[in-house]
Amino acid sequence: MKKIRKLIAATSLLLLFVGCTSYEPKVYGPVDFEITLEGPFFKDGMTDGMTTVRFKPEDFDISREEIFSLKVNEITLQTESKDGLGIFENLVFSIMTDDTETKEVASTKVKGKPKKLTIKGLQEAEIEGFKNTKEFYLEVTGITKADFEDNLKLKGTIKMDLMVPEK
Repeated sequence: MKKIRKLIAATSLLLLFVGCTSYEPKVYGPVDFEITLEGPFFKDGMTDGMTTVRFKPEDFDISREEIFSLKVNEITLQTESKDGLGIFENLVFSIMTDDTETKEVASTKVKGKPKKLTIKGLQEAEIEGFKNTKEFYLEVTGITKADFEDNLKLKGTIKMDLMVPEK
């Protein structure tokens, strides 16, 4: 009976400690990426592309061991295409790793024919399990509103908030 009480007490203290830990964001990025969407695209169609992004928190003075989770702060996207990003009705960005599920992290409606967009990350899109990650996959999915015959090369940056324990 004493062993059970000690086990319950130890478990309760551990849960209290973990539950009371406060986290603060540390900015990771901006980190460059490129994605090529293969055409042709057709009106009211869907297209997507994926790229691998290196994950090196040490480059931003963040200890990998402290990382609890991450959230996308913003994604900047640009193209040199004459039609700009105006061929899309909307764009959705997702992140995944070999150890995590796919998570939608940002989305936007595209107005006009911009050559460059800055998209804020979804506040509720927090991803855990990045401590051992060396790279992650960034996927962009777009619904087209116009026909487009060529491949579309996109360049951009991603900035994230890595949640680490407050000091």
